Amino acid sequence: MPPPESVWLPAGHFEMGSPAGEPGRDVDEGPRTEVAFERFQMDVTPVTARAFAARREQVRAKDRQARWWSDAETPGAWLGRCNLDSERTEHPVNCVDWRAARAYCELVGGALPTEAEWEYAVRASTASAFWWGESFDAERVVGSVSCTSRGCLGGTAPVVHAGPRCNGWGLCDMAGNVWQWTATGYQERLGEDAPSEPSGVPEKPVHRGGSWLNHMPSLFRSAHRGLAYPKNGLTGVGFRCVHRR
Repeated sequence: MPPPESVWLPAGHFEMGSPAGEPGRDVDEGPRTEVAFERFQMDVTPVTARAFAARREQVRAKDRQARWWSDAETPGAWLGRCNLDSERTEHPVNCVDWRAARAYCELVGGALPTEAEWEYAVRASTASAFWWGESFDAERVVGSVSCTSRGCLGGTAPVVHAGPRCNGWGLCDMAGNVWQWTATGYQERLGEDAPSEPSGVPEKPVHRGGSWLNHMPSLFRSAHRGLAYPKNGLTGVGFRCVHRR
């Protein structure tokens, strides 16, 4: 039997953000905000290069401004780091901009998760700094923490459906491998709504989770927030979808 593509996450509530004394905490991880959810589904893994490639023409037709980069189009310094059109078909798709990620999720009947949905999902009923506990554990992530420079491990890893990289709700690579786009625009304080363009595109969408490039353990904490411009297709950023039904 093939592994499930998505899992149901239970209804519930949680406190979003991090406590003031958490090591590595950034000021934009507060104020802590109580958020409640009905149950929803989330993809078990980030969307793979194979899955995105199968729908890329549909993505292009849905949003003509969506952009992505294949391995052949990668600048020389990053050759071999974009997974689309490479042999790394079971790795997370990366080098896709925010609009491409949104269009893909809508095509499969879902959406990009909000930032709050994403943190609720990674925590999986935990309140610790990392979903597995208070201390960093390199076995749980695909990252570069054991290295002395950014990205020294070389790139992404194939997605998994079980094992130490999967949290208590069965979601895998929620910390490490690739950051993941969310639907939420960045604001310096949690709980505030960021303005969007008329097209509904946030000025600076939040991405979550940390990536293979990162060598600082604090970036893999459940409350850590990243951001980028929506037109950026980055080697360290991919996405997964949610389904609300």
